[in-house]
Amino acid sequence: MIVAGIDIGSRATKAVLLNKTSVISSIICDTGPESVKTSETAMRLLLKGTGVSMKEVKYTVATGYGRVLVPFANENISEISCHARGVNHCFPSVRTILDMGGQDCKAIRCDEQGRVVNFIMNDKCAGGTGRFLEIIAEVLDMPLSSIGDAALDSKNDVPFNTICAVFAKSEAIAYLRKGVAKGDILAGLHEAIATRSVNLLKRVSIEKDFSISGGIAKNKGMVQKLREKVGLEPLLAEDPQIMGALGAALFARERGQSRNGDGLKIQYGYADATGNYFITIDHSRCDGCGECVKACPAGVFDVAHENGSQPKAVVREEVRKKLSLLCPGFGACAKSLKSNCHNVCQGDAISHTWDESQ
Repeated sequence: MIVAGIDIGSRATKAVLLNKTSVISSIICDTGPESVKTSETAMRLLLKGTGVSMKEVKYTVATGYGRVLVPFANENISEISCHARGVNHCFPSVRTILDMGGQDCKAIRCDEQGRVVNFIMNDKCAGGTGRFLEIIAEVLDMPLSSIGDAALDSKNDVPFNTICAVFAKSEAIAYLRKGVAKGDILAGLHEAIATRSVNLLKRVSIEKDFSISGGIAKNKGMVQKLREKVGLEPLLAEDPQIMGALGAALFARERGQSRNGDGLKIQYGYADATGNYFITIDHSRCDGCGECVKACPAGVFDVAHENGSQPKAVVREEVRKKLSLLCPGFGACAKSLKSNCHNVCQGDAISHTWDESQ
């Protein structure tokens, strides 16, 4: 079975193609103004040269800022959950992750199975993000790819009074006009960003092993500053920028196997920063009676024929990506309604996973 994960980030889009045992291909491209077109372009690039057609991709999970706009995705899952899952796949011992993205930074704690147990994010300010470093690189007239090495070469980093993208840019310009070396300016900025990032990590509690994901993890100067401040050697994947897409692909493989493993159980829903929201229908127990359709006040269910087979209950396609907004979960329904999708189903074919603890 072939599956895909696609991560529509604010600055870059990443995608990973998986089979049952390994990665077939992966790509990184710029995120355009329209997430739909970006996702379609990314998939074309991902499949190019693999001999795999879009029809052969059995399940796709989307993540990132543009995840809800990916038209071909079967499911969308938050980037927090996907980064934790991707890093866990590469390094099962990791418990603390710093994801440094284009427009935010996230500190994540996960368990031995890659499940998120705590997280905190900085998404209100551009300081310390990929976009912030792009701005500084433009001010210094340097390629973004070279600023980490330049910071490493510095022996005299200069202090920055703020990490605000606007004011730090002004400080960098002022230092430049005074004749301060570009490497020293960059070293000072990397120091300030690393300090802020470690403070974010401390709020979720730093536990080894430690890893960094996201595009900034490719910046050797930043990795060195974080290594010094955290006091742990960060475990870095071969390409830390695709960890979210890898995690999405791993979720896709899991979901696809639950659909096809015994050919009977189908899981609908998603996980995001607020929790897990899934409805599972066991088709071995469902006789297609349609009582769940009548009992659900939110109109979540339908009865459909798949490939000419016996009719079975399904979650309606237009409901699947906004499930938590329409369905209050079985617990809430059981308290307020005499009849619900569980007690009208004679085969006990429907189950809910409604965990809002994340």
